[in-house]
Amino acid sequence: MRLTQWTDYSLRVLMYCAACQERVKPPTVAEIAEAHGISRSHLMKIVMSLASYGWLETTRGRGGGLRLLKPASELRLGDVVRRTESDLMLVECFDPAGNQCKLDGHCRLKGVFREAMQSYFDTLDAYTLADLMAPPTLARSAALQPISPPLPKVRKPVKAGKSPAH
Repeated sequence: MRLTQWTDYSLRVLMYCAACQERVKPPTVAEIAEAHGISRSHLMKIVMSLASYGWLETTRGRGGGLRLLKPASELRLGDVVRRTESDLMLVECFDPAGNQCKLDGHCRLKGVFREAMQSYFDTLDAYTLADLMAPPTLARSAALQPISPPLPKVRKPVKAGKSPAH
């Protein structure tokens, strides 16, 4: 599953605002757009959407900018992703209105994907915006490390009649 650019930018805006919470002058759309190399007009649409969800306060004019309306510790990542993602249907059979799959009801794929999606959101729900901004605690430091795929084990072929070396 890949998050949309809309969700990615939404998270960036919220994180930027959380990081600037202590500043006297709040960050602006132009500042965030420049910092992330994002189109200002596109970012404005995202900011207006985040404001409509009650997450951001927008103030126009001199001294204006963006502020979080809720403490970062109350903004759960799962809530942000659920609100900003336009399509969480991993497979066609998740959508009863558009499902054309002939295997529906006879395979277990939908159940496996539903379980995986639930685990995905359970993990996101365990973290808040504040967790992303604060230095990781010992308990969460492992969970916040980048994930790299395990390297495959390479086995040397054994020639016939010889036992493997120990």
